[in-house]
Amino acid sequence: MVETALLVSVLGVVFAVSIPTFLRALRSSKIAEAPRELQRLHLSVQSYYGTTHRPTEDGPMSLMCLPPGAGPTPAQASMDPVEVRFAEAPDPEGATWRALAFEPDEAIRFRYSFLPSTSGCSLGGKAGDEPVNVELRAEGDLDGDGNHSRFSRHVEIHDGNLEPSPLLSVDQRVE
Repeated sequence: MVETALLVSVLGVVFAVSIPTFLRALRSSKIAEAPRELQRLHLSVQSYYGTTHRPTEDGPMSLMCLPPGAGPTPAQASMDPVEVRFAEAPDPEGATWRALAFEPDEAIRFRYSFLPSTSGCSLGGKAGDEPVNVELRAEGDLDGDGNHSRFSRHVEIHDGNLEPSPLLSVDQRVE
């Protein structure tokens, strides 16, 4: 009887220590997706902006371009990871995701948005031009309660340079 009580006590202590640690690790793994994919989206925007484009078939080649805004894609966030093909989203969002060549490598829980203050070419190319602001956003409902965690990365185009904010903005990290 004493041995059984001792075994139950030891198991109770092990579970009391390991379950909160496990839950924290699980929550951290869910949250890690958003910053990782926002960084990838930022690199896609940076690559697109630095590439030469032909805005119309007959028009001259242009630099410093941004496609129109897109998202949120997918339309609904999911508690469980889902496979989403951004390039297959209905146009115009699908066209923007294809132009940016943004496609998550794995199943995702968050929905992503690309939100430029303006789109087109020759953006922020001259001194004195108004800066162009771009918000890259990830929103997710990690526990199914209807509240969303929101992660944002901001980029500003000023004097022809794409300048990312070093900070990742987070609203309701663990909602």
